Amino acid sequence: MKAFKMLSKRALMPTIALLFIGIISSSHKADEGMFPLNYLDETSLQKAGLRLTTKQLFAPGEVSLANALVKVGGCSGSFISSEGLIITNHHCVYGGVADLSTASNNYLENGFVAGTKNQELPIQMPCRITQSFEDVSAQVLEGVSSNMNAADRAAKIAGNIKTTIELERQKSPDLSIEISEMFVGRSYMLFRYLLIPDVRIVYAPPVTIGQFGGDLDNWEWPRHNGDFSMVRAYVGPDGKPAKYSKNNVPYQPKKHLKINANGTKEGDFIFIMGYPGRTFRHESAPYLKFQQEKQLPIIQQWYGWYIKQMKNLSEGNDAKFLAFAKEIQSLENVEKNYRGKMQGLKRTNLLAEKQQDEEAMQQLSKDEQKNVIPRLQELWKLKTAIADQRYSYMFLTNNSAPFYAAQTIRQYRKVYQKATQKEQKQKIVSDFTKAIFQEYTIVDRNLEIMVLKELLLKINKGKHTKIASNGKMDLGGWISEHLSKDKLLDTGYVFKALRKKPEALLNYQSHFTKLYDELEPEAIGLETQWNQIDQQIKAIMPVYLEMKQAYKQGQFIPDANSTLRFTYGYIKRYKPNDAEIHLPYTTLNGVFEKANTAPDYRLPSSVADNLKIKEIPSVFKDKETGEVVVAFLYNLDTTGGNSGSAVLDAEGNLIGVNFDRSFTATINDYAWNDRYSRSIGCDIRYVLFVLKYVGKADHILSEIGINL
Repeated sequence: MKAFKMLSKRALMPTIALLFIGIISSSHKADEGMFPLNYLDETSLQKAGLRLTTKQLFAPGEVSLANALVKVGGCSGSFISSEGLIITNHHCVYGGVADLSTASNNYLENGFVAGTKNQELPIQMPCRITQSFEDVSAQVLEGVSSNMNAADRAAKIAGNIKTTIELERQKSPDLSIEISEMFVGRSYMLFRYLLIPDVRIVYAPPVTIGQFGGDLDNWEWPRHNGDFSMVRAYVGPDGKPAKYSKNNVPYQPKKHLKINANGTKEGDFIFIMGYPGRTFRHESAPYLKFQQEKQLPIIQQWYGWYIKQMKNLSEGNDAKFLAFAKEIQSLENVEKNYRGKMQGLKRTNLLAEKQQDEEAMQQLSKDEQKNVIPRLQELWKLKTAIADQRYSYMFLTNNSAPFYAAQTIRQYRKVYQKATQKEQKQKIVSDFTKAIFQEYTIVDRNLEIMVLKELLLKINKGKHTKIASNGKMDLGGWISEHLSKDKLLDTGYVFKALRKKPEALLNYQSHFTKLYDELEPEAIGLETQWNQIDQQIKAIMPVYLEMKQAYKQGQFIPDANSTLRFTYGYIKRYKPNDAEIHLPYTTLNGVFEKANTAPDYRLPSSVADNLKIKEIPSVFKDKETGEVVVAFLYNLDTTGGNSGSAVLDAEGNLIGVNFDRSFTATINDYAWNDRYSRSIGCDIRYVLFVLKYVGKADHILSEIGINL
């Protein structure tokens, strides 16, 4: 989701020994936790089933398993050859493949396979490899005191982070440097990454395999899709990261994974090392109440409405569907995830449990801590009061291309008019041109009009805008009369102006810019208030976390934050609902049983015929059942960002590719529980099967060490 550009501008110092105490239970069950690598307890893990040492998992300055594991785009991935070949999910490359596709050369529908490296196509999925990390809490919190106000505290921390990053960049100019907050206002880790921008698509199965089941099966089990794909990382001839060039060569990773095609069985120990996005398990009960009652339903309902309009408008139009495909797929994923979270919060006692914990924390609190929980309750009530209006403004900027163009025009126009030097004006025009080119896209004018009507009614609570009222017209009539004829709805005019004379567009007097001027004061006021509340919450969260840690008196690990994490567990069935037991494996037979029974189970004969192999080699078959396994289920603790993570056996060999969670496990962002938290992976044997018989990609199989 794009940032709300209109509304925003682009004394506790625990040591790592005290703060990072991660004790993994020695019982033979999975534990809640996306563990930072310095939390791992080798003895406990080996008792649980791991047959590697923690040094084999990660050892700064030495070659370890972590060197094979990457963040690619917004997903995880892993090197599977010495020539920079990365395996990740199909849904991670979906948007890029859609962008490369045309109605006459539809890689999304037909799949993509590069016969040679020269045929591999660039895709916007930069690759990031963790090199090392260190605790920089002391540097980040230097000069921060408990008596500072929230704004000063936030500014001081932000300034310290910037200074620390700049100093580190001078020491490590070839690496990408980031500082990640591990506990709000308490601890910070500096990560050094090798960043490779040149990544190219090597293989993507047809969408009817990679996304078989579509939205119907998304966040569900059983699953029967081959959600995998392959890309390759390239570097310059000197071996250093470089932008795309035909002269670039495949990156040679220090480590790549070996494939275990022998299969698994229920109860086997497995683990994942990947880059999970965000979890919110250390947030307060008022935060969770806000999620349940406001944020989740507001966003879910808007995305549901928006998806429906795009699907209706693109029905029967392949070109328009491809243009919408990336956004539909992304929003469907979030919309259903939010529905799952809402269901999970209703079905569990998580909110009540958090509230009970906070009552106990309050009883145990010191005098100087007594006001923390009541203050958090008060602040989240303030956010709740402005949530509907604030999100409506955010949706208007994110989902209305002409309104985004209008706000960009107004912002740059103000700066342009104040500039006095020719060089300044040229720079402003250049930046303005880039901003419009990067974000302004109109696929369907009717969709833009519908979005405007829907959101303006929400913002004005069903009333007219001032502009419409002054014209004595209803909102719909005013939009039809004025906005629908505005040149900011004409992509031909906008792009022609940008190429020939962007100053003309910068000075264009649009009805959309007038609308922006009308709405700007309230929108900025709301966002300012929102950010001020956020700062106040963050300022008292360190004390809240101190209270929680004292109350829990045990394992206390930081929330996931897109940094490299370890999670482990077992292949395991579960019971999501009364009288319903889900076994941990699905097979190719299930694909054919579902095929063409619903639109999301579309399986054209051109694909189905390649899956119907009469004499299947034993390497693809499960030893016990004789079936081709498609997907498997396990109780690992995963969340968004773990898409594409390598699922590894006890020796660290690749046995599958993580791609989803069950519907009940969408609540993992707030809590993990062995009863309902299940993750889903594509079995490596199905990956090999599809490569062999659908992709006809023997050259890829040979590269990854599989000769059939």
